[in-house]
Amino acid sequence: MSNTEINTEQLKKEVKEELLKREIIMGLQEDEIDLFELFAVLKKHWMLIIIFPTIVAIIVAAYSWFCMPNYYKASGTIFVHSSSGSGALSSLMSSIPMAGLMGLGGSGGGANYLTVYLKSVTMSDYIIKRFGIATHPAIVGPDYKPDPNNPIIYDNLLKQMEKIVTIDNDQKTGLITISAETMSATTSAEIVSAYIERLDSFSKGPQKEKRLFIEKQLEKIGKELENSENEYKAFQDKYKLFALDKQTAATIDKMAQLETQRVSSNISLEMQQSMLKSSGSVPELVKVEAQKVAEEAKAEAIKKEISEVEKELANLPDISLEFIRLQRNLKVKEKLYAVLTEQYEMAKITEAEEGSQFEVIDQARIPELKSKPKRGIMTILAGLSAGVLAVFLAFLQEFIKRRKEQEKKETELAKA
Repeated sequence: MSNTEINTEQLKKEVKEELLKREIIMGLQEDEIDLFELFAVLKKHWMLIIIFPTIVAIIVAAYSWFCMPNYYKASGTIFVHSSSGSGALSSLMSSIPMAGLMGLGGSGGGANYLTVYLKSVTMSDYIIKRFGIATHPAIVGPDYKPDPNNPIIYDNLLKQMEKIVTIDNDQKTGLITISAETMSATTSAEIVSAYIERLDSFSKGPQKEKRLFIEKQLEKIGKELENSENEYKAFQDKYKLFALDKQTAATIDKMAQLETQRVSSNISLEMQQSMLKSSGSVPELVKVEAQKVAEEAKAEAIKKEISEVEKELANLPDISLEFIRLQRNLKVKEKLYAVLTEQYEMAKITEAEEGSQFEVIDQARIPELKSKPKRGIMTILAGLSAGVLAVFLAFLQEFIKRRKEQEKKETELAKA
């Protein structure tokens, strides 16, 4: 065969390749974006684009209405004084190692420290026990039934508290916002109020604890004094015995004074014990412990003196001993009531001077409107998301259809 002869097979192959290239180029040109073609695709799949988002929106709306309970959020705001580094809070902060490095000192130190306490396990534990978080209907739902085979895990309760309560500290303004969100508007407000009450007790230090303790003791001694007066008067009316000789009277006065000191010392010891349990500051603990040791030594000495005086009175007639006992009890209660009254007034003055480290700006108010779920927004977002997905599916179907048609054409050209 000569060189000038035409290779028909080779020529056919080249023609096919050229036609295939042109077909591909034309296909790519046709794939350019055409708005009319886009609208045509949307029109073609209009049922998918409209019905699918509508069904999804209806399902989400029904679920949110019938399966999701309402939640109510209550908030309270406090303002931390700029001078909160003084007084009890300063003492409490001094007991924390490297308080400055932790951001608890200097500007905003008081607010930071109170925020740390509000977020502490100690505070969470108090709220968990006070409200029974593990089984509270507003937390776990009204249909909750404890499973005896699945015990409550305390760490899970702490995590639950983190979801219920949020603490926001604005260091620029010194404002701390405490918020609680539960299925009960009343419970949400009560939890926030409990936080503020507990924080007030914590920030004032031991002086408030001392004042409350003396107040209870004063009420108790007041009732005992009234009973002693009634017994003493009834004895005088019955036996017409109104006075003792001077020596016995002097002994009674001494005995009453010792009894007063003994009872006062016992009350002081009880108060030291109470303050030891409530104080969270190392310097305060050392101070109270030293006072406790001193009171114990004083009480022991008073006890010995009382036993000696009782020996002097042992030889008196029974009726005189009863009269002495009643008179002694009355004088002890009178002197003790006077001492406690004086201590109570001093405790109130000291507490007022110490003051609170913050002011309540907004008290926790029972919310009237739910905070979540936002059913309308959920329904709209679900519908829009489903609509975008429907459009994507419509174009995906069209793309797959065209790709199959193109592959079919390429196969036919290759066979020709």
